[in-house]
Amino acid sequence: MKIAKDGIRSIVKVGYDGRVHKTFRGTDREARFQNEVRVLKVLEARGCENVPRLLDSDPETLTIITTNCGAPAESSISEAKAAELFETLEKEFGVVHDDPFPRNITYNARQGIFCIIDFELAQINEDPKHTCDDEEAHRTLQWCGMTCDGSRKPGNQDALSVFSSEKGWANSIELCGEHSIDDNGIIFAVSDGMGGPAAGEVASSLVVRELRRFLPAMMGDFHGTADPEALLEAAVKSLHEYVTRVGNRDPKLTGMGATVVCGLFYRARVYFAHVGDSRFYKFRAGELRQLTFDHTYVGAQFRSGKLNEREARNHPRKNVLQQAVGGGCQFLSPQVSSTSIQEGDWFLICSDGVTDGLWNKNIAECFSDADAGDHSAEEVATRILDWATDEAGGDDTTLFVVKALKREAKEMQD
Repeated sequence: MKIAKDGIRSIVKVGYDGRVHKTFRGTDREARFQNEVRVLKVLEARGCENVPRLLDSDPETLTIITTNCGAPAESSISEAKAAELFETLEKEFGVVHDDPFPRNITYNARQGIFCIIDFELAQINEDPKHTCDDEEAHRTLQWCGMTCDGSRKPGNQDALSVFSSEKGWANSIELCGEHSIDDNGIIFAVSDGMGGPAAGEVASSLVVRELRRFLPAMMGDFHGTADPEALLEAAVKSLHEYVTRVGNRDPKLTGMGATVVCGLFYRARVYFAHVGDSRFYKFRAGELRQLTFDHTYVGAQFRSGKLNEREARNHPRKNVLQQAVGGGCQFLSPQVSSTSIQEGDWFLICSDGVTDGLWNKNIAECFSDADAGDHSAEEVATRILDWATDEAGGDDTTLFVVKALKREAKEMQD
């Protein structure tokens, strides 16, 4: 490992996998170790994105392992900008840094954000947004996956999968279920095939099958990873190369391709990767957000404001993909990002069969009604699938509905 800092109070090393190892030493090292562990847990639970994520801690060696927040930014950030970051940390997340100066700011080039580090003497105040009552994430997901054949052609060119990982091997999970994501993550994936009835079905099946192979092999367990987004991107690019090779070997499958959208839910965040026009939505407190953008010309026009939703939905080229896994795509650039998970959040991962039938306002209505009626993920999935196929139904329709469950009052008190 490379030594990044060798000081009186700690030694910091960066491993080959990008993870940062910080070992505390000197005066009050046990107290400083315990405080930084607690602060990082609180910041994760409260949804703060521009700080290290705690991956592991060892009270015997007084070592914490965190994600890498990039290079020191002391020479490139003004004191005014640094002060603004520390003020936001306190006002929005209730943590007061003991040393609020540029020397504790880094720049994460991958995310394009400034980050705050070194919380060994920071102070935790009450959560200003009241989104979390303690330092742990305590996330339990409830989900349901469904698919329906379209009426335009025989068979189903969509595919879906949900799985976890243990020591580099995928573990199958039922399409409808409920599970904690505190200790290990869960992947949900949807793929929509293209290239003719036979080739499209093969392509989407390969995508969800091989994702189960590539991603666990790269990550091991779905926790403790320094950069989940980078590994998701690498897995999708490996899928692209694999599907392309298989298509090139068989004339019947030449040119086959597929979309993919997948999300890794772990503790207080979901990391997602996307290629094509399948989508990932998040619904929180009455607001629906489309987290992915369609890799189409029409999608680009919509994002730039040149087309409204009605014009985009009715455009004759709305389904012409600019990127796909396989499909003759030369330069693949997956959309990869992450977002926080809060209790009560809903997520929708779906093929374009859903969005052919439903407007965004219709999807939002389903989730709003679910909140009002305390509906389960299965009930919401069934409603969205039935409504979408009633309104359109020509294309195959596939989806996962995922709900971040709220803890019971008794459990929170315990």
